[in-house]
Amino acid sequence: MLERIARTMYRRRRLVLVAWIALLIGTFTLSNAIGGAFHTEFKLPGTESQAVFDLLQKSSFRDRQVQAQIVFKADHGVNDAAVEQAMKKLFGEIKSQIPNVTIVSPYSQAGARQIGASNPDIAYAELNFADRSNEQFADDGQTIKDLGSTIHVPGLEVEFGGDMFATNPINGGTEAIGILAAMIILLLAFGSVLAMGLPIGTALFGIGTGIAIVLMMRNFLDMPDFTTAAVAMVGIGVGIDYALFIVTRYRENLAAGLDPERSVVRSIDTAGRAVLFAGSTVVISVLGLWLMKTSIMRGVSIAIAIALVLLRPPARPVAETGTEHERERGALAQPSAQPA
Repeated sequence: MLERIARTMYRRRRLVLVAWIALLIGTFTLSNAIGGAFHTEFKLPGTESQAVFDLLQKSSFRDRQVQAQIVFKADHGVNDAAVEQAMKKLFGEIKSQIPNVTIVSPYSQAGARQIGASNPDIAYAELNFADRSNEQFADDGQTIKDLGSTIHVPGLEVEFGGDMFATNPINGGTEAIGILAAMIILLLAFGSVLAMGLPIGTALFGIGTGIAIVLMMRNFLDMPDFTTAAVAMVGIGVGIDYALFIVTRYRENLAAGLDPERSVVRSIDTAGRAVLFAGSTVVISVLGLWLMKTSIMRGVSIAIAIALVLLRPPARPVAETGTEHERERGALAQPSAQPA
Protein backbone atom coordinates (compact mmCIF):
# COMPACT_ATOMS: atom_id res chain seq x y z
CA MET A 1 0.00 0.00 0.00
CA LEU A 2 2.78 2.41 0.90
CA GLU A 3 4.53 1.61 -2.38
CA ARG A 4 1.40 2.46 -4.34
CA ILE A 5 0.89 5.72 -2.45
CA ALA A 6 4.55 6.71 -2.80
CA ARG A 7 4.54 6.01 -6.53
CA THR A 8 1.36 8.05 -6.99
CA MET A 9 2.79 10.93 -4.97
CA TYR A 10 5.98 10.91 -7.02
CA ARG A 11 4.23 10.88 -10.38
CA ARG A 12 1.91 13.69 -9.27
CA ARG A 13 4.44 15.50 -7.10
CA ARG A 14 3.64 18.95 -8.48
CA LEU A 15 -0.07 18.43 -7.86
CA VAL A 16 0.71 17.20 -4.32
CA LEU A 17 2.81 20.28 -3.64
CA VAL A 18 0.03 22.56 -4.87
CA ALA A 19 -2.48 20.64 -2.74
CA TRP A 20 -0.34 21.10 0.38
CA ILE A 21 0.00 24.83 -0.25
CA ALA A 22 -3.74 25.11 -0.85
CA LEU A 23 -4.43 23.16 2.36
CA LEU A 24 -2.13 25.42 4.36
CA ILE A 25 -3.65 28.63 2.99
CA GLY A 26 -7.19 27.28 3.22
CA THR A 27 -6.94 26.17 6.86
CA PHE A 28 -5.45 29.49 7.96
CA THR A 29 -8.11 31.41 6.04
CA LEU A 30 -10.84 29.33 7.63
CA SER A 31 -9.36 29.68 11.12
CA ASN A 32 -9.21 33.46 10.75
CA ALA A 33 -12.82 33.51 9.59
CA ILE A 34 -14.01 31.35 12.49
CA GLY A 35 -12.02 33.29 15.10
CA GLY A 36 -12.11 32.09 18.69
CA ALA A 37 -9.83 32.46 21.69
CA PHE A 38 -7.74 30.23 23.92
CA HIS A 39 -9.13 29.43 27.33
CA THR A 40 -7.11 28.15 30.28
CA GLU A 41 -9.09 26.33 32.93
CA PHE A 42 -7.16 24.28 35.46
CA LYS A 43 -9.15 21.56 37.20
CA LEU A 44 -8.13 18.39 39.01
CA PRO A 45 -11.35 16.34 39.26
CA GLY A 46 -11.41 13.68 41.94
CA THR A 47 -8.54 15.17 43.95
CA GLU A 48 -8.54 16.65 47.44
CA SER A 49 -7.25 19.97 46.07
CA GLN A 50 -10.21 20.28 43.72
CA ALA A 51 -12.60 19.42 46.56
CA VAL A 52 -11.12 22.30 48.60
CA PHE A 53 -11.45 24.71 45.66
CA ASP A 54 -15.07 23.69 45.14
CA LEU A 55 -15.82 24.18 48.84
CA LEU A 56 -14.24 27.64 48.81
CA GLN A 57 -16.20 28.59 45.71
CA LYS A 58 -19.45 27.38 47.27
CA SER A 59 -18.67 29.48 50.37
CA SER A 60 -17.81 32.57 48.24
CA PHE A 61 -14.25 32.67 49.57
CA ARG A 62 -12.77 32.34 46.10
CA ASP A 63 -13.80 35.93 45.39
CA ARG A 64 -10.42 36.82 46.89
CA GLN A 65 -8.41 34.23 45.03
CA VAL A 66 -6.10 36.53 43.06
CA GLN A 67 -4.64 39.78 44.29
CA ALA A 68 -2.91 42.65 42.54
CA GLN A 69 -1.73 46.11 43.54
CA ILE A 70 -1.79 49.61 42.17
CA VAL A 71 1.17 51.47 43.61
CA PHE A 72 1.43 55.23 43.24
CA LYS A 73 3.87 57.90 44.28
CA ALA A 74 3.18 61.64 44.45
CA ASP A 75 5.76 64.38 44.94
CA HIS A 76 3.33 66.40 47.02
CA GLY A 77 2.10 63.39 48.99
CA VAL A 78 -0.67 60.93 48.23
CA ASN A 79 -3.11 62.98 50.30
CA ASP A 80 -2.85 65.88 47.88
CA ALA A 81 -6.35 66.83 46.70
CA ALA A 82 -5.57 66.41 42.99
CA VAL A 83 -3.86 63.07 43.55
CA GLU A 84 -6.67 61.73 45.74
CA GLN A 85 -9.31 62.81 43.24
CA ALA A 86 -7.48 61.18 40.30
CA MET A 87 -6.88 57.89 42.10
CA LYS A 88 -10.44 57.63 43.41
CA LYS A 89 -11.67 58.22 39.88
CA LEU A 90 -9.38 55.42 38.64
CA PHE A 91 -10.68 53.01 41.28
CA GLY A 92 -14.25 53.83 40.33
CA GLU A 93 -13.61 53.24 36.62
CA ILE A 94 -12.00 49.88 37.37
CA LYS A 95 -15.03 48.75 39.39
CA SER A 96 -17.42 49.88 36.66
CA GLN A 97 -15.56 48.19 33.78
CA ILE A 98 -14.31 44.98 35.40
CA PRO A 99 -16.79 42.59 37.05
CA ASN A 100 -16.19 40.72 40.30
CA VAL A 101 -13.34 42.86 41.63
CA THR A 102 -13.06 44.56 45.00
CA ILE A 103 -10.64 47.40 45.73
CA VAL A 104 -9.22 48.28 49.12
CA SER A 105 -8.37 51.94 48.69
CA PRO A 106 -5.70 53.60 50.82
CA TYR A 107 -8.19 56.42 51.26
CA SER A 108 -10.65 54.10 53.04
CA GLN A 109 -10.59 53.17 56.70
CA ALA A 110 -9.72 49.54 55.89
CA GLY A 111 -6.78 50.62 53.74
CA ALA A 112 -5.36 53.39 55.90
CA ARG A 113 -2.30 51.24 56.64
CA GLN A 114 -1.52 51.17 52.89
CA ILE A 115 -0.09 54.70 53.03
CA GLY A 116 3.55 54.80 53.98
CA ALA A 117 3.90 55.80 57.65
CA SER A 118 7.42 57.16 57.26
CA ASN A 119 6.96 58.17 53.63
CA PRO A 120 3.43 59.49 52.93
CA ASP A 121 4.43 60.10 49.30
CA ILE A 122 3.83 56.40 48.49
CA ALA A 123 0.67 54.30 48.80
CA TYR A 124 -0.98 51.31 47.19
CA ALA A 125 -4.46 49.96 46.54
CA GLU A 126 -5.21 46.26 46.83
CA LEU A 127 -7.27 44.60 44.10
CA ASN A 128 -9.03 41.27 44.76
CA PHE A 129 -10.36 39.34 41.77
CA ALA A 130 -12.83 36.48 41.62
CA ASP A 131 -11.68 33.35 39.84
CA ARG A 132 -11.57 33.51 36.03
CA SER A 133 -9.48 32.19 33.14
CA ASN A 134 -5.86 33.23 32.66
CA GLU A 135 -6.81 34.96 29.43
CA GLN A 136 -9.47 36.99 31.23
CA PHE A 137 -6.96 38.00 33.89
CA ALA A 138 -4.60 39.20 31.15
CA ASP A 139 -7.40 41.17 29.46
CA ASP A 140 -8.44 42.74 32.78
CA GLY A 141 -4.84 43.64 33.53
CA GLN A 142 -4.50 45.39 30.19
CA THR A 143 -7.76 47.25 30.78
CA ILE A 144 -6.52 48.51 34.14
CA LYS A 145 -3.21 49.64 32.65
CA ASP A 146 -5.05 51.48 29.89
CA LEU A 147 -7.18 53.27 32.49
CA GLY A 148 -4.08 54.15 34.49
CA SER A 149 -2.43 55.68 31.43
CA THR A 150 -5.20 58.32 31.26
CA ILE A 151 -4.16 59.85 34.60
CA HIS A 152 -2.19 63.05 34.12
CA VAL A 153 -1.39 64.71 37.44
CA PRO A 154 1.95 66.53 37.78
CA GLY A 155 4.31 64.62 40.06
CA LEU A 156 2.14 61.46 40.17
CA GLU A 157 3.56 58.07 39.11
CA VAL A 158 1.39 54.96 38.91
CA GLU A 159 2.70 51.38 38.69
CA PHE A 160 0.99 47.98 38.72
CA GLY A 161 1.99 44.87 40.64
CA GLY A 162 0.85 41.27 40.14
CA ASP A 163 1.10 38.42 37.63
CA MET A 164 -1.90 39.68 35.68
CA PHE A 165 0.08 42.76 34.65
CA ALA A 166 3.13 40.81 33.48
CA THR A 167 3.99 40.76 29.78
CA ASN A 168 5.95 38.19 27.82
CA PRO A 169 8.67 39.90 25.74
CA ILE A 170 9.35 36.73 23.72
CA ASN A 171 6.73 35.83 21.15
CA GLY A 172 7.69 33.01 18.81
CA GLY A 173 11.40 33.90 18.85
CA THR A 174 12.48 30.60 20.39
CA GLU A 175 10.82 28.55 17.62
CA ALA A 176 12.60 30.64 14.97
CA ILE A 177 15.94 30.05 16.71
CA GLY A 178 15.23 26.30 16.77
CA ILE A 179 14.47 26.23 13.04
CA LEU A 180 17.61 28.25 12.24
CA ALA A 181 19.75 25.88 14.31
CA ALA A 182 18.19 22.87 12.56
CA MET A 183 18.89 24.42 9.15
CA ILE A 184 22.56 24.89 10.01
CA ILE A 185 22.94 21.35 11.36
CA LEU A 186 21.21 19.78 8.35
CA LEU A 187 23.27 21.86 5.93
CA LEU A 188 26.48 20.66 7.58
CA ALA A 189 25.26 17.06 7.63
CA PHE A 190 24.01 16.90 4.03
CA GLY A 191 26.19 19.51 2.37
CA SER A 192 23.26 20.40 0.15
CA VAL A 193 20.75 23.22 0.41
CA LEU A 194 18.19 21.11 -1.44
CA ALA A 195 18.53 18.16 0.94
CA MET A 196 18.45 20.50 3.93
CA GLY A 197 15.35 22.29 2.71
CA LEU A 198 13.18 19.18 2.35
CA PRO A 199 13.02 18.22 6.09
CA ILE A 200 12.59 21.88 7.05
CA GLY A 201 9.89 22.40 4.44
CA THR A 202 7.85 19.34 5.39
CA ALA A 203 8.09 20.25 9.07
CA LEU A 204 6.92 23.82 8.43
CA PHE A 205 4.03 22.61 6.25
CA GLY A 206 2.92 20.18 8.95
CA ILE A 207 3.32 22.67 11.79
CA GLY A 208 1.54 25.45 9.90
CA THR A 209 -1.42 23.27 8.95
CA GLY A 210 -1.59 21.81 12.45
CA ILE A 211 -1.63 25.23 14.10
CA ALA A 212 -4.37 26.40 11.75
CA ILE A 213 -6.52 23.40 12.70
CA VAL A 214 -5.80 24.05 16.38
CA LEU A 215 -6.98 27.64 15.99
CA MET A 216 -10.28 26.28 14.69
CA MET A 217 -10.64 23.60 17.36
CA ARG A 218 -10.17 26.07 20.22
CA ASN A 219 -13.80 27.05 19.60
CA PHE A 220 -14.88 23.57 20.69
CA LEU A 221 -12.21 22.58 23.23
CA ASP A 222 -10.60 24.44 26.10
CA MET A 223 -6.99 25.05 25.09
CA PRO A 224 -4.43 27.16 26.99
CA ASP A 225 -2.60 29.97 25.24
CA PHE A 226 0.65 27.97 25.08
CA THR A 227 -0.91 25.27 22.87
CA THR A 228 0.51 26.63 19.60
CA ALA A 229 3.98 26.86 21.17
CA ALA A 230 3.73 23.20 22.23
CA VAL A 231 2.65 22.20 18.71
CA ALA A 232 5.55 24.13 17.17
CA MET A 233 8.06 22.69 19.65
CA VAL A 234 7.05 19.07 19.05
CA GLY A 235 6.55 19.64 15.33
CA ILE A 236 10.02 21.07 14.77
CA GLY A 237 11.73 18.16 16.49
CA VAL A 238 9.55 15.31 15.26
CA GLY A 239 8.88 16.68 11.78
CA ILE A 240 12.53 17.27 10.94
CA ASP A 241 13.53 13.95 12.50
CA TYR A 242 10.98 11.93 10.51
CA ALA A 243 11.78 13.65 7.22
CA LEU A 244 15.49 13.18 7.90
CA PHE A 245 15.10 9.40 7.99
CA ILE A 246 13.35 9.34 4.64
CA VAL A 247 15.70 11.81 2.94
CA THR A 248 18.75 9.89 4.15
CA ARG A 249 17.35 6.61 2.84
CA TYR A 250 16.42 8.29 -0.43
CA ARG A 251 19.98 9.55 -0.97
CA GLU A 252 21.34 6.10 -0.16
CA ASN A 253 19.08 4.58 -2.79
CA LEU A 254 20.25 7.11 -5.38
CA ALA A 255 23.86 6.33 -4.55
CA ALA A 256 23.10 2.63 -5.01
CA GLY A 257 22.05 3.32 -8.60
CA LEU A 258 18.26 3.42 -8.35
CA ASP A 259 16.34 5.93 -10.41
CA PRO A 260 14.50 8.75 -8.55
CA GLU A 261 11.07 7.10 -8.65
CA ARG A 262 12.28 3.76 -7.31
CA SER A 263 14.35 5.59 -4.69
CA VAL A 264 11.28 7.40 -3.44
CA VAL A 265 9.15 4.25 -3.40
CA ARG A 266 11.76 2.20 -1.55
CA SER A 267 12.41 5.04 0.93
CA ILE A 268 8.73 5.29 1.82
CA ASP A 269 8.33 1.52 2.01
CA THR A 270 11.28 1.16 4.42
CA ALA A 271 12.08 4.32 6.37
CA GLY A 272 8.56 5.66 5.81
CA ARG A 273 7.05 2.52 7.32
CA ALA A 274 9.20 2.93 10.44
CA VAL A 275 8.27 6.61 10.68
CA LEU A 276 4.57 5.77 10.31
CA PHE A 277 4.79 3.30 13.18
CA ALA A 278 6.85 5.65 15.36
CA GLY A 279 4.48 8.57 14.70
CA SER A 280 1.45 6.46 15.58
CA THR A 281 3.11 5.43 18.83
CA VAL A 282 3.81 9.05 19.74
CA VAL A 283 0.21 10.04 18.94
CA ILE A 284 -1.10 7.32 21.26
CA SER A 285 1.36 8.38 23.95
CA VAL A 286 0.37 12.02 23.73
CA LEU A 287 -3.33 11.18 23.90
CA GLY A 288 -2.51 9.35 27.12
CA LEU A 289 -2.47 12.78 28.77
CA TRP A 290 -6.25 12.44 28.90
CA LEU A 291 -5.75 9.89 31.68
CA MET A 292 -4.36 12.64 33.90
CA LYS A 293 -7.87 14.09 34.23
CA THR A 294 -6.33 17.56 34.04
CA SER A 295 -8.50 19.78 31.86
CA ILE A 296 -5.64 22.08 30.86
CA MET A 297 -3.73 19.21 29.19
CA ARG A 298 -6.57 17.64 27.18
CA GLY A 299 -6.65 20.36 24.54
CA VAL A 300 -2.84 20.39 24.37
CA SER A 301 -2.70 16.60 23.81
CA ILE A 302 -5.22 16.77 20.95
CA ALA A 303 -3.38 19.68 19.34
CA ILE A 304 -0.02 17.87 19.45
CA ALA A 305 -1.62 14.69 18.11
CA ILE A 306 -3.06 16.63 15.14
CA ALA A 307 0.37 18.04 14.32
CA LEU A 308 1.97 14.59 14.54
CA VAL A 309 -0.61 13.09 12.17
CA LEU A 310 0.10 15.82 9.62
CA LEU A 311 3.86 15.30 9.92
CA ARG A 312 3.80 11.58 9.13
CA PRO A 313 4.51 10.27 5.61
CA PRO A 314 3.70 9.85 2.85
CA ALA A 315 1.11 12.58 2.27
CA ARG A 316 3.70 15.11 1.10
CA PRO A 317 5.92 15.68 -1.94
CA VAL A 318 8.97 13.59 -1.07
CA ALA A 319 10.80 14.17 -4.31
CA GLU A 320 12.04 17.23 -6.08
CA THR A 321 12.02 17.73 -9.85
CA GLY A 322 13.49 15.08 -12.10
CA THR A 323 16.44 17.15 -13.32
CA GLU A 324 17.49 17.97 -9.78
CA HIS A 325 17.26 14.28 -8.93
CA GLU A 326 19.40 13.32 -11.84
CA ARG A 327 22.11 15.82 -10.90
CA GLU A 328 22.14 14.64 -7.29
CA ARG A 329 22.09 11.00 -8.32
CA GLY A 330 25.01 11.52 -10.66
CA ALA A 331 27.04 13.31 -8.03
CA LEU A 332 26.39 10.57 -5.47
CA ALA A 333 26.90 7.66 -7.81
CA GLN A 334 30.12 8.93 -9.36
CA PRO A 335 32.48 7.75 -6.58
CA SER A 336 31.01 4.23 -6.65
CA ALA A 337 31.66 4.05 -10.43
CA GLN A 338 35.42 4.45 -10.04
CA PRO A 339 37.52 1.24 -10.13
CA ALA A 340 38.83 -0.08 -6.84
